[in-house]
Formats: sequence, C-alpha cells, structure tokens
Amino acid sequence: MTPAGRKPLHGEEGFALIEVLVSALVLAIVAAGVMALLQATTRSAASERRQATAYAIGQEDQARLRSMRLSALNRLEQTRTVSIRSDEYTVKSQGVFVNNTSGQPSTCSAGETSADYVRITTTVTWRGSIQPVVIQSIVSPSTGSLDPNHGTLVITTKNAAAEPISGVGLSGSGTGIFNGTTDSTGCANFTDLPAGNYEVIPTATGLVDKHGESAAKQKTSVIAGGTNTLPLELDYPAALPVKFKYRVASSSEFKVAKTDSVFVFNALMNPAKPYWTPTKARQEEIVATPIFPFTSPDSVYAGACEANNPGSGAGLGSVTLSPNKTYSPTLELQVPALELTVKNGSSVVSGAKITITDENCIVSGSNLKREYTSEANGHQSNATNGSPEYGLPYGTYKICASASNRKKTVEGVAVQSYSSAKTQTIDLSSGTSSGTC
Repeated sequence: MTPAGRKPLHGEEGFALIEVLVSALVLAIVAAGVMALLQATTRSAASERRQATAYAIGQEDQARLRSMRLSALNRLEQTRTVSIRSDEYTVKSQGVFVNNTSGQPSTCSAGETSADYVRITTTVTWRGSIQPVVIQSIVSPSTGSLDPNHGTLVITTKNAAAEPISGVGLSGSGTGIFNGTTDSTGCANFTDLPAGNYEVIPTATGLVDKHGESAAKQKTSVIAGGTNTLPLELDYPAALPVKFKYRVASSSEFKVAKTDSVFVFNALMNPAKPYWTPTKARQEEIVATPIFPFTSPDSVYAGACEANNPGSGAGLGSVTLSPNKTYSPTLELQVPALELTVKNGSSVVSGAKITITDENCIVSGSNLKREYTSEANGHQSNATNGSPEYGLPYGTYKICASASNRKKTVEGVAVQSYSSAKTQTIDLSSGTSSGTC
C-alpha cells in the first residue's frame, strides 16, 4: 500500500490490476476443473444407467426365451431393437443344444449321444458401448419333452485341402424338415429331428463335389437317440485343356489328332467321368471342366471309358489341379493311330460311310460309335475333301464301311500302338452285304 500523501512509484502502477487478473485466472481454472468433474460424473452416471438398462433388457429376453418351445430354441438366431427413452439397444438372442458330458454345443464328430440341454444366450449392445452385456443360461428339458425317437444330424463341409467351408446352405426333408447353414467350422448341427431317412440339398454357388458336379442331393438318416454325421466335400472347380497327337509308320513326326472326349480319373472319384467337346464333335483340343481339385494327381487319357486307359506310356498323363484355376501349359498326350483305307478292288473309295465302334466302351447303354467319311485316298475323315483323322483312343474296335448299298464289317481291330499306326483295309468288292453302316 502507498502511504497517505505519497504518490505511487512508477513500478507500482497497475499492480492492483495484475492481482485482479491473476485472481480471475485462478477462479477460471478452478471452475473448469469443477465443470470437467461434473461432466465426467454425468457421463459415468449415464453409462451406468445404460449398462443397468441393458442388463434389465437381457434378463427380460432370457425370460422370454425360457418361455419358448424347445423346438423353437433349436438353432435360434434373432436380432431386434429395443428403444428406451432416447436410447436404442440391439438385442441378439441365440439358442443351441449342448451335450451333457461336455457342456458345449454338439460338435461335428460322429458317434456322440444326442444333445441334452439348450443353452440360451442374450447379447445387448448400444451406441457407444464398449463391453456388451452377455447373459447365458441353460434350459433343461422336462422329462419326456424330448422324443426318444428323435436324434441329431451333423453335416460337415470341407474342401479338397480338408479346410472347413462356411456359409453353405442346407435344407433337408424326409421324416422331418430342416434348414440352416454351416458355421465358421464348416459344421451345421440339426437337433431333435424325427428318426428316419432324409435327403439333404446343399446350396453352394460355384462349388462342385468330388465328381465335378454341382452340389446335388445327398441321402442320409437320423438315428433315434443318437447322432449321425454327413460329410460333404466341396471345392471350386479346375479346368484342364488337353491336346492330342499321333504318328504313323515309324516316323518321329507327330500330327495333330482330333478326338471327342478325355477321361479324368482320381482314386477318390467314384465313378470317374469323361469330359466331352461341345456337341461331342471331334476337336484338336478339349477343355475338361469342371474338375474337383484333388490334392493328389489325376490320371488323364483320351476316351470316354476306363477301357481306354493305356496303363502307361505317352498316352497317359498325370496332373495335380488347383481350385478355380486353369491348368497351364496345355497338357499334350499321344493317341494310337488307325490308318484305314476303303477300297473297291484296286480303286480307293471316296465318300464311303465309315463307323468305328469301341467294342469295350459303353456310353448311355450302347457301344460308343464314331462316324467318318472316306476322303480322296479312301482314309477316314470328316468329309470327302477333309484331312485324314487317324487318331483314336486306346482300344479295340469294330469297323464298318459302306458305299453304293454295300457294306462290310471287321471286328477286333486293336488300336493300341504308339510307335506306328495300325493299318486296316476294307475291300467292298467282295464279302459284303447290302445296306449302310
């Protein structure tokens, strides 16, 4: 303070103002701290209120689930929204049968006993929630509420590498009906089904079974008081382009062969199957698809039957395919050759009708028959002005040639050599019968 009657020194001017400013700053800091504390307290109280509300909603949902029939709880998946004041809560309700011995949902293992209890789970979340409210409990079926003539069907889905496939749709009908999808472990568990026979239809877009077919109906059954397992093997198909070649005489020069089919075989296929060109016309290349991509090699050879398997040599290929891929480079295989000449005495016959029938290959109930026309030099071709088509799948053939209402047949012609062509002449000047091949 400045004594009375004395003017304040220049260094003391504004000191009172500074004191006021400092006091105001301290007051503002204290006020801000108090406000932050009040806001934190408010937020904490609101969070605790929402947590308590969510727990109450969960308890109400558990009571609702306990009032439902066991059949309705089986594989239950429900999601709904509950609004309270200005807050919205998402409630997810689940039900699953569990095994008495493990306390876990029935697994994809065969030979389990049927499920004994239902585990109901309620999960409640809300906007801004960090930890959801999860409530679980067990519903014990009352005595006699589960029919002893019912059982469990477990369906597993794996790919060629034995990895689980999730999201495969499944529907079944028989003594009962069911619908569902496989989970992340590739498993679908259908509990409390009436015992008996069922047909299961998988819905798996883009996937094929181990026979290269779109997932088709599967037959299975449900065992009273027990569990049966239906394994499904599915994967994305592969494609295999194949070309063929042949040679005549002892020449080392190869010529392009045209054929209509290629046979793909794997020990895990049952049965194996042929792949045809479009319209079954003979072509220089065949793209075999869809093929299940086994992890073990496939055997490949020309033809439409197992009888066309040469057993070894240049006509038998071995490839390992990958899911959803085209094999590269194009597989090239050799086929035996038949050099057929149609004559009338000393003259060759152009335009004769020729049929070459595989004596050991049955397709659609009949021996596989291929048709040709003799070209200018009397050899089999696709037209009178075409090029010779000597290549044939490994096998034994019956050959018929006809022209001018005369025909002649030769049986037991073995076309099985890769080093040179099998030569065969059919002379229509003698030993013929009337008609056409």
